[in-house]
Formats: sequence, structure tokens, C-alpha cells
Amino acid sequence: MKDSMINYKEVGLRVGLEIHQQLKSKRKLFCYCKPELIKEEPDKLVIRYMRPTLGETGEIDPTMLKEFKKKRYVVYQVYTDRNCLYEIDEIPPHEVDRESLITALMIARLFKMKIPDVLIVSRKQYLDGSVPSGFQRTILVGLDGYLELSNGKKLGVTHICLEEDAARKISEDKEKIVFRVDRLGIPLIEIGTRPDLNSPEEVLDAALRIGSLLRATRRVIRGLGTIRQDINVSISGGARVEIKGVQRPEWFKLLIDNEIRRQLKLIEISKKLRERGVAHELIRREEPLEVTDVFSNTQAKFIKKALKRGEVVLALKLPGFSGILGEEILPGRRFGKEFAERVSVIVGLAGIIHTDELPAYGISEEEKRELFNKTNADPRRDAVVIVIGPKEKVYEALDEVKERAILALEGVPQETRKANPDGTTSFERPLGTAARLYPDTDSPPIKITRELLNEAEQNLPEYPWVREKRYIKELNLPAPVAKRIVMSDRSELFEDIIKMNISPKLVATVLLDLMTSLRRDGYPVDEISDDKILDLFRIFAQGKISKEAFPDLLMYLSKNPDKSVEDALRSLRVKSISLQELERIIDDIINRNINLLKERGEKAFKPLMGDVMKIVRGKIDGRVVSQTLLRKIRDKLSQIDSK
Repeated sequence: MKDSMINYKEVGLRVGLEIHQQLKSKRKLFCYCKPELIKEEPDKLVIRYMRPTLGETGEIDPTMLKEFKKKRYVVYQVYTDRNCLYEIDEIPPHEVDRESLITALMIARLFKMKIPDVLIVSRKQYLDGSVPSGFQRTILVGLDGYLELSNGKKLGVTHICLEEDAARKISEDKEKIVFRVDRLGIPLIEIGTRPDLNSPEEVLDAALRIGSLLRATRRVIRGLGTIRQDINVSISGGARVEIKGVQRPEWFKLLIDNEIRRQLKLIEISKKLRERGVAHELIRREEPLEVTDVFSNTQAKFIKKALKRGEVVLALKLPGFSGILGEEILPGRRFGKEFAERVSVIVGLAGIIHTDELPAYGISEEEKRELFNKTNADPRRDAVVIVIGPKEKVYEALDEVKERAILALEGVPQETRKANPDGTTSFERPLGTAARLYPDTDSPPIKITRELLNEAEQNLPEYPWVREKRYIKELNLPAPVAKRIVMSDRSELFEDIIKMNISPKLVATVLLDLMTSLRRDGYPVDEISDDKILDLFRIFAQGKISKEAFPDLLMYLSKNPDKSVEDALRSLRVKSISLQELERIIDDIINRNINLLKERGEKAFKPLMGDVMKIVRGKIDGRVVSQTLLRKIRDKLSQIDSK
């Protein structure tokens, strides 16, 4: 199925968004440490082991159990002079940061949400090690709001939570995972929407609108990693699948289209299995069988090496699965990959091998037949899965295989998947349940007073789409340019610059077109701070540089993040020149090229302009240069004709 052939209405596409955005603040959410990432190496390590606990419902969340089965220990990198004991869960939390609370209330008001009279701090379990306490503290701030999309649809916004960010992952292997706690506790908000979006275009519009609205508050952090977008995708007959880590808006369509294809294929596989009479009980009663002896003389090198290490080979019969594991669910991606990823993520083994793909990897046709014989499997009907590894691991692996096979009968399992840059997704964990959330006994309730609400409401920004109409009417910006600028990361910077009485069209050209062009050429212009760009325009407004200087100065600043604008001016020797100095330079160049002028007349303008610009580029407006040069050429030609 090609992208253009997907009928989103026909498949019943429903998508919801979850957006996490870091907030600007002077301190972290539950302690007084600075909310900043640290470049220096840490000076202390803390080691922890995580275990699941009962939630408020009296149940253990299945996601937590899967994390616990990985049996990895966690290493936290700590800075003793910049981190406090709260960040390694040695003391209770401090009071909630008031500045962050005001920001969250402001954002809730922008989405027309209901704000409870009393806010409760809750704990959300995470056993992946990203929070030393094993849970993230989160506060539900707003409920039941909406966002109006470009097409007039009202997208339901279910909740806004104020919560602490997780620790920063540094590395991981089969035995341990390493986090750095500098990011831990930075305030952020989580915005969740209803699954009201019915096309990738609506998803993109919603994400861009939410992002622009958050930036309009001027109270959020910008930059790589400060905003994280997840999408919840389902189709008719499918199930909700959360796709995490959608780093770029242009990924939405490909990820959604591929998830639609994946769910359609999983539904088709479920139907096929049921038509074959496969039932839950048929799969459940199958038990793993050791088949190491089948490979005693194998030519498969990886199995030989494993057996020398004392590892074993276990097999599991999947009744009715013949040909199923080898079916493509996406181009180049077979159904067996879903089993292999689950084993890799949860158990830590490399994956699985199944009879649909044999003979291969050095495993012979004879060994394949022996697998069917050992497990009493029918090659015409059944499939056999084998796993190689340490004995305790392979049994766990085949438990996961059996569980995934049972889920195949249901069609699409509810799970969290990681977004890959190629538009595919990978299994991350089962979808979390309400059992992972429960009240925090260390934090008192927060009473929402009229004083708090007034402080939040008095600083509400103009909606970006309202500002877009104002730009068209008052600044005479073309509609497409106005839309691009209000949706861009530099929208608030644009507002600050045009207050200097600089042409809005020029500012938009620099922030949109020039920055995009330099980014495509490999210059990391997104790393240039707003303050430096403001300084550039301030110097331009003072007449110290021309607009032609912007490309060179931006290139320099992007490659030299520690340098100031003044450093760039000195290094590039950029300074403005007077009109008198320009005329002197032009006169000199004309006199040195008098023969060219006599020969070509006004057609000598282009080569002479090139010579002049080599000297004055970035020091005076190019339009002034061209007008002055043309006037000087005509004056000189007039003098020549009169002789």
C-alpha cells in the first residue's frame, strides 16, 4: 500500500498527541538546584537496583514487571557541588516551584481548561532507571480543554500535568544503564489530547499550533531535547499504540502511515490464525524443549560459539503459525521481528530464530527437520522458534515468545514503541496502566488561590494565529510568510526585533530563509542564541553593518558558539563605511578599469560591481552600492563622451 493509497477515513485513523515541554525557571521543580545541563564530568557514582511496587489499585503495572525482568542495575552520575540529596532520593521533596506552577496555570488557561481548586502531587512509576526514586512526581493542573485547529476543528485537550523531567541517559548495556542527574527535576509540562486527529496533516497542524502557543508564553525552554512529542495511533479493529520520541514534525506522516500498515497486517494475521483454529489454550500448553543436541555438529558459527560458552538451545512449538512469522508486515520487516524485539528488549538476548526463515545462518535443512521432529510440530501447519543463550535467559525469552504469540490472536497489542528515523518503530514496553500512578505521601496538596490565578491570567499571550492575521494587516507581510513566522521557533524573537523599527520583511527573510539556507549548508544556526541575533539586528539598526553582512556573521557565530557578536565583527573585520568612503572606492575601481568602461559602456556594471563588493560586502547596503556605482559609471561615460 503506497502512502497516496491510504484512505485515512476508511481505515478509521485516530491519533492523539502527548507533548512534553521543559519550562524556564530559576530552580528545579522540587528542589533548589539550578535547572541546567552540565558539560563537566561528574565526580560521584550512585548504584541502584529497581523493583516494582503495588499501585493505588492494588495491582502491579505490567510495564514495571517487564522492566524488572531485565535485571539490570542503574548507575547515576552525580555532581556533589551542584546536586542535592533530593536528586538521588535521599530526602523528601521541597515545596513546588511557584514560577513553574504559574506557567502551568497560564498554559492551562490558554487551552480553556478546568483547573481544580486543589492540586495533588502524584507518583508515576518508572523502573527504567530514569528516576532514582523509581517514580516521577507529577501534578494534574488542568482538565477538559481544547485547541482550535486551522480547519476549525476543536481538538480536545484531556489534561495538562506539571512534572519533573527524568535523568539523562548516557549509556546502557545488558548489565547496566547509566544516567546523569543534571536534567533530573527540570520542570516540564505534559499536554495530552484526545484521539481526535484523523490525518497526518491534522497531527502536524496540532503539533505546530501547540508548539507555537507554548513559545508565545516566553516561559518555555527552546532547543534540542527541550520538547518531546509522542503520538497515540489506532485504526478500526486495532488498538492504541504509543509512538515515543518523534523528534521532528516531518516524521509524523511516515510514522503514521507505517503504523497503519503494521496494524492492518497484524489484524490480517489475527484473522488468519483464528481461521486455522488457533486458540489461546493451544499456545499456552506448549512448553519449551531443550534441543541443544540437534546442533551438536552444526555449521552455524554463532551456535558453535554459544555452545562452547556453555549456553543452550531451547525450542518452542507455535501451533498453527506455519508461514506466519515470515510474513512481511512492512517492506523488509517480517512478523518474526516483533518477537525478536520483545526478547531483545525485555530479556536482553539477541533475538530469535524461527523455522519460517530456515535453512539459513548456517542452520541446515536436516537440523530444521529435526526441530520439527523433536517438538512434534507439523511443518505444514506449525512453526518452531529457537533461542540460544544462558539457560535462565532462554526460558524467559520463550515466555515472551509465547506471550507475543497469544497477543497475535488479538491483533494489535497495546504497547509503547520507539520512533526510528526511517519511519519504522521498535518495541519498547507494554502500554502503562493506572496501576503505575498513586498519591505522593511526601507532598502536601496545593491550594489554587485567586492570587495564583490572577498572576497566571494577567500575562496571557496573544494567540499565534491571531498574531498571524495582525502581521498580514499591520505589517503587510504575505500570508504564507506571516504563517511561517508565527509557527517558527524564532517567533518571539521576531516580535522583539521589529520593535527596533527594522523592516519586518527583512527580519522574516533572515530568520526564515537565510537561517534555513545556512542550516541546509551544514551550519548549526539553531545553536545561536536569541540574544546574539538581537545584538546583530541592534548593530544593523545603528548602521554599523549592512544586511549583506548577516550570512557571514551568522556562519561565524554558528561555528563559534563561545564567541560574541563583537568577536565576530573583529574576526571578520566587518564595519560600516560612509557614503563618501564608498564613492572613493568606486572612483578608484572605475579609474583602474577605464578601458573596460570605454569598451562596454554601462555593460561594464556587472564586473565592476563584483570588484566593488569584494571590498565593501557587509559594510554598506548592496542597493546603495549598486545605485552609487551606476551613477558613477554614467558620470564617467558622460565625461568621456564630452572630450
